[in-house]
Amino acid sequence: MKEQEFRLFYEANYRAVYHYLLSLTKNPADAEDLTQEAFLKYEKKYFSSLQEGSAYMLLCRIGKNQWLNQLRKEQRQVTAELDQLASEENMEESILDRQHAIQIHEFVHQLKEPYKEVFLLRVFGELSFQQIAKLFGKSESWAKMTFYRGKKMVMEKMEEKG
Repeated sequence: MKEQEFRLFYEANYRAVYHYLLSLTKNPADAEDLTQEAFLKYEKKYFSSLQEGSAYMLLCRIGKNQWLNQLRKEQRQVTAELDQLASEENMEESILDRQHAIQIHEFVHQLKEPYKEVFLLRVFGELSFQQIAKLFGKSESWAKMTFYRGKKMVMEKMEEKG
């Protein structure tokens, strides 16, 4: 008797649940799969204990949760693939960056004081302009101006070198 009741319940609610999930997924095959999974899960856990009025809402919620889980899984796969591509690109970039960094260090060490020290404190020491100004006993605008002038000198030397 239970099997026949469920079949009638299934036939009465299938189209509504399918159309709801189709509106979410925009894909008939995915909506079909999710609808089937929702009914299977519903039958195993809830069919004998719920009234028919609340069944539709529960089926839609089950289907929606399955769809969201599917989206999360796909997102994790895409993220993993992008991470792998990024790490391969980062390896090539890091080699070029190391060569570039060595060249920048050479140019920075050719700077006169205080440009050299301000540049090093800002870029490699990661100090704020306020902290740099405090170290030199100067204003924050002095620290900014000194850094930007030093940076400009380094960039000019890089352009000359090619």
